[in-house]
Amino acid sequence: MKWRKWMAALAGSTAIACLAGCGSVQPTALTPATPASAQEAAGEEAGTHSFSGKMIGIEEVTIYPKTAGRVAAVFRDTGDRVEAGTPLLALETVELEASLQMAKAELASAQAKWEEAKAGARVEDLQYAKAGWQQAQSKYEDVKNGKRPEELAQLAAAAQSAKSVYDAAKAKQARAKTLYDQGGLSSQSLEDAQTALAQAEAQYVRAQEELRLARQGVTQPTLQSLAANVEQMKALYDKTKNGPTKEQLAQYEAGVQKARAAVQNAQYQLDNATLKSPIKGYISMKSIQPGELANASMPVMSVVNTDQLYVVIGVSEAELARFSLNKKADVFVEVLQRHVPGKVARISPKADAGTNTYTVKILVDNPKGDLRSGMTGVVSL
Repeated sequence: MKWRKWMAALAGSTAIACLAGCGSVQPTALTPATPASAQEAAGEEAGTHSFSGKMIGIEEVTIYPKTAGRVAAVFRDTGDRVEAGTPLLALETVELEASLQMAKAELASAQAKWEEAKAGARVEDLQYAKAGWQQAQSKYEDVKNGKRPEELAQLAAAAQSAKSVYDAAKAKQARAKTLYDQGGLSSQSLEDAQTALAQAEAQYVRAQEELRLARQGVTQPTLQSLAANVEQMKALYDKTKNGPTKEQLAQYEAGVQKARAAVQNAQYQLDNATLKSPIKGYISMKSIQPGELANASMPVMSVVNTDQLYVVIGVSEAELARFSLNKKADVFVEVLQRHVPGKVARISPKADAGTNTYTVKILVDNPKGDLRSGMTGVVSL
């Protein structure tokens, strides 16, 4: 038996997929070739070729928080076995819960407005709008027609009565002032008399002005203003009677949809405050402690699934014809000094620009769990 010694050039380090609360696997680059002595240890037979590479988990993900926050609890540590969906750590949620409650309140308000709009005007709303229109119309007619003789007489009598009250208050204030100056009256009594005089004077002036305006009649600008008010109240009544337009209903519905989306977003943020493993496997890295601040650009944990592993090798163009999907291969694990069966699972359609070799992945099972990501494997076929 004759040994043939050669080594395929292999590239860089394993690329690990990055997650924000969930994971995906990225292509893995090749590892540097091992010495020829390792291939000799694999015990090649005549006609077989050997290729050295590094093992990687069939799935490897790095966990990132969705949002920044202070870590409230860490549930898992390096080496722990986890299943898909296992909680890994939790961020503080006080602000997130408050945001969710506010969003729900906004949604309830938007839904109530939409339902009210679809139901149309209530009877009391319609009656109120109609009364406002009729009142405005009545006031316009009264002002337009002017005061009747009996109304003018009433206003004149009111002005005369106000003058009598004013004269009496004026005389009372004068007597109070004299007594105060003589020391026979307190300052509080004088202030009361002065206040009564001011009130009586204001009432007298107002009564005189109402009488003057009634005798003078309404001006054109005032009449136009009252007519405009009638039209405005009529439009309000019609709007209440007819209910909201299709466009307005669409706006109310859009408001509900917007508020519902805000609730969903707030709930999503709260749910993602607990970071969960997207895959089953083992915690391979933990970089956070309770009380520390986490952010969306900082990896906090990594998870690797080693139930199966790939041995990643680089194959030259001349040797590529040896490989086909599902072809069986022998993998010698140097550190364990053990052979394990494998098969060709992935063949890259494009050569690596740096090494001019094609990436080939050999799939091996790991029922005992003693194979680990990063171990060296020598593939023979």
